[in-house]
Amino acid sequence: MSVIRTPRPPLNLFEAVRAEIGPAWAPIYEVPSYLIPANGPSPERSIGAAVIMTGLLVSNTGFADISFSARIVGRDGINYPVLLEATVPPNDFALIGLDRQVMLSGEALEMRAGDAQSAVVHFTFILNQREEFEVITP
Repeated sequence: MSVIRTPRPPLNLFEAVRAEIGPAWAPIYEVPSYLIPANGPSPERSIGAAVIMTGLLVSNTGFADISFSARIVGRDGINYPVLLEATVPPNDFALIGLDRQVMLSGEALEMRAGDAQSAVVHFTFILNQREEFEVITP
């Protein structure tokens, strides 16, 4: 997991990632963690981030149907399928609305195309801080 050292964690940063995918699972985006340096009486601390996913657009610029799959790799190392073997006709695209699903620091979105296929993925999201907190019980 990448760690970004900064005085301020992200707050509603609108981001986009564009990548080409092939037949092997490839990371599209990994949610970073933020290290906030000591400031005044506040100790140096880590703050997690959350990616609020808005959508995936998969473009097929070829002359034959392609298929693609997407999954989230959790912090526990388990793969959670988002979409398996969706089809996109030639010279067309698929828009997958993710309806504000969330990924946390250390989780990654991975995608792949079918055998001997490729596609271009456009992944849009909002990167936002999330404070870790501890519930104190009596």
